[in-house]
Amino acid sequence: MKMTLRNLWIPLCALLMLNACKKDSVLDSKQIALNLVLENPSGLTDAKLSEVKVTFKEINTGKETLSTNVDQQKMNITLGEGSYDVSLAGQITYTEQGKSKTKKVAGLKQGMVLTGAQHSESLALFIVEEGEGFVIQEIFFTGTQTPENKLYLGDKYFVIYNNSAQTLYADGLVIGQSDFLTTQKRDYTPNVMSEAVAVGSVIKVPGSGTQYPVLPGKSIVIADDAINHKEYNPVSIDLRKADFEIFNEDADDIDNPQVKNMENVYGRMVLHNRGFTSYVLAKFPNGTDDFLTHQKYDYSYNLQVGGVVYPMDQEEYKIPNSWIIDAVNLSVQSDFQWIVTDPSLDMGWTFCGKLSADKTRFGKSVRRKVLSTTTEGRVILKDTNNSSLDFEAEAKPYLMQ
Repeated sequence: MKMTLRNLWIPLCALLMLNACKKDSVLDSKQIALNLVLENPSGLTDAKLSEVKVTFKEINTGKETLSTNVDQQKMNITLGEGSYDVSLAGQITYTEQGKSKTKKVAGLKQGMVLTGAQHSESLALFIVEEGEGFVIQEIFFTGTQTPENKLYLGDKYFVIYNNSAQTLYADGLVIGQSDFLTTQKRDYTPNVMSEAVAVGSVIKVPGSGTQYPVLPGKSIVIADDAINHKEYNPVSIDLRKADFEIFNEDADDIDNPQVKNMENVYGRMVLHNRGFTSYVLAKFPNGTDDFLTHQKYDYSYNLQVGGVVYPMDQEEYKIPNSWIIDAVNLSVQSDFQWIVTDPSLDMGWTFCGKLSADKTRFGKSVRRKVLSTTTEGRVILKDTNNSSLDFEAEAKPYLMQ
């Protein structure tokens, strides 16, 4: 019988389609039975979870799977092979001093790798302590561009806000810049992230304790250079009314004598203009000398270059988590790898620019969202210890409005 090319092509296509389906079926069949054990915060009596939602985000594909099926502190779910970031949100009811309390609870585990047929994992939970004191309201770290498209960086600043109903004092407030990058995940030894944040630079508000009051709903501005930047770049900001400025005597820096300088505790504070570092707001309970004496952090890691591994040793400082009032993880969407704080401080991150060299980031900031306004007109800012939810990314800087 004579067979034409068309006669041959039809069964061949059918065979190819069948094989493709079989291949997809094989790939889809690589499912893992995950047993996730939820560990309540330590020290709680009669703790019970409710309204629990767990999100499994596959890191490579971005696919998210949501589950609410929790039974006796355990969750059983089937997921495809891959690497996952696991986040939990819910409520926890417990007994404290004979009284029943209900608070928000959360948990985060980054880079959980699922392979094989079965996998068991634990997820440590923590109570979400929503801020009622000082919080980081805004970070303008990107800088601006001149009309000639030249980079202009001196106009960066922080805004620190009193989110409480009482007058607070800014004296002694500390801003620390993370030593680790959110775009570069490494295995650091020892890993102290559950206890402290590694910092590469630290600055502090001066004062004896009651020199710099901040009223409820008011803020202070800490400028990189407290000058009128519009004189050098017409699309920039006038920062002469900033409350404090960052000044380094051993650098080619500008000092406005009318604005009080921040104290340089450690390193040199230079805000990364793409947002690869994170920031913490803290207070040292025993003063700066105690910090420099007792909070040294020596760690090691392996640096791989061209297939060759080089052991590296580093000396920095760390701020204990118990000293930290607020934290904001920054990154960039195309390069994000991990948050560099314990999730109890911040389990999310915010950004300006979707790409590492995104030129649209200039003139934008990250700003904390408004939660509500009291009958007296005082603004309460959102603070759930999750910068992904609490901050408006790529916002228009408040001081440019």
